[in-house]
Amino acid sequence: AMMARAFPVEALDGTSITDVAKFGEGEGASTLGEYIECACSGIMACSTCHVVIDPEWIDKVGLPNEDEQDMLDLAYSPRKTSRLGCQVVITNDLDGLVVQLPKGANNLMDFVPFE
Repeated sequence: AMMARAFPVEALDGTSITDVAKFGEGEGASTLGEYIECACSGIMACSTCHVVIDPEWIDKVGLPNEDEQDMLDLAYSPRKTSRLGCQVVITNDLDGLVVQLPKGANNLMDFVPFE
């Protein structure tokens, strides 16, 4: 059984998932910050902010470009809908976005619905 725990996160329009984890306000953002690391400061030189986009949302979020995909290939157990959190910018169109954190970033898997 998958140990999943959902928690809502508030994000400002135009901020990346990684920005929210680092600088976001509120309990959800600080919880996210415990699970998402950003070793390279968002310059796409690591895969520590690897997240998995819910398949229902991937069309809206979009697929990674080649440089991002190269980094994702190095991530812990990447999936078809994997993205780097620093490259996913939250917009009003993504209100309600559901993101899953991979087990490898942490010992448990979490679902992160952006509300």
